[in-house]
Amino acid sequence: MAIVACSTPPGRSGIAVVRLSGKSALGIVKTFVGGGSLKKTHLSPSLVELVDKKRRVFDQAVITQYLSPNSYTGEDLVEISCHGNPIIVSKIIDLCIEAGAEIAEPGEFTKKAFLNGKMDLSEAESVSSIIHAKSLAGVRSGIKNLKGALSGSVIKIKKSIISCVANLEFNLDISEEDLQPNIINTTLEEVKAQIVVLESLTESFKESQFFQEGASIVLAGPPNAGKSTLFNALINKKHSIVTKEEGTTRDVVEKNFLIKQLPIILKDTAGIRGGQSEAEKQGILKSKEEISSADLVIMFNQKPQKPLSKHLYVFNKSDINTTTDNYDIHISAKENKNISKLKDLIYKRLVGDFSLGEVLLTSKRQSRSVLAASEHLKMASVLLKNGDSLELVVEDLNCCIMELDKITNKTSRDDILESVFSSFCVGK
Repeated sequence: MAIVACSTPPGRSGIAVVRLSGKSALGIVKTFVGGGSLKKTHLSPSLVELVDKKRRVFDQAVITQYLSPNSYTGEDLVEISCHGNPIIVSKIIDLCIEAGAEIAEPGEFTKKAFLNGKMDLSEAESVSSIIHAKSLAGVRSGIKNLKGALSGSVIKIKKSIISCVANLEFNLDISEEDLQPNIINTTLEEVKAQIVVLESLTESFKESQFFQEGASIVLAGPPNAGKSTLFNALINKKHSIVTKEEGTTRDVVEKNFLIKQLPIILKDTAGIRGGQSEAEKQGILKSKEEISSADLVIMFNQKPQKPLSKHLYVFNKSDINTTTDNYDIHISAKENKNISKLKDLIYKRLVGDFSLGEVLLTSKRQSRSVLAASEHLKMASVLLKNGDSLELVVEDLNCCIMELDKITNKTSRDDILESVFSSFCVGK
């Protein structure tokens, strides 16, 4: 059954693209093409007239065919580039449905690509990360994964673990008592090496998510500490109201901006004190809620006592006041003093030395699988150190492979056998 959907955003535009996928895709399109005929040829754009049931022309469009298996979905795929009027788009989709197509479910084109072996799960998920990324850096990481960067890294880890399983099982099958020399030590060293790789992937997930979704930063502290002035200085625009009156900010004010390609959701909150009115009390309550859920809290002019990892202690108004307390940074939001250094500090506190060139996990599902795989390797390493049953070691290693299979294609028994015999001489 062919599926159909508009692949461009809704609304009016110069061009809209309607996409069909399935064996009958071209046949369906032919039912509303007027004049001439469409030949089944791969990558063959054709300018045609689109007609309704009464053969009345309602648009001109360019139709491009992608024949199986050389298409996004792996099936015959047709793209109709029409004028971007919602009425025209709706008419095309209606005619497709009348000719036998079904409306595509969200993500169904990419699902077909996965089911037809055009991409693995990590590559399919990267399509979503590319579409929804809030920064160019996030888009680039999605593109890298779409081209197989994450898959390649995970496959390399799996090959190492598969080799360990193959060697252990081979030795156990030959003799449970007379194992190859150093096989336990060699396996242990390899397991330790892959634990390091998996942990680095897990540790980078939070930072990579910031580039995909953005990091939430809350400005907090007492009234008249200069939160709104800093808010305006960071976004380089007079967005938040600034007055000498305490309690000016009652509601949460938000603005998106970038620090070194890192998307930031900056939030200016009400000064925390004993509320003087019901409105101010509600504002302070919202401030506390935002602080609890923020990725980073910039605390103003509050003496650091027990520094928290997600708190950055800032001493503001350093142009008129001084302090000997150990703040993370001294600034003057009004005079724009040390604002650039503060941005650098914010970036480092959120993502540290994280490099955008690294292989990235782009979903919580991937992160859970990598974390679980790492835990199984840690259990295997303990068993190897203690000299426990190698059958239990193999079980943990297989569990690790199963977790990584959730990111890439599944490992078969043939993969294990191939690893066993690939080292044999030709003719053996």
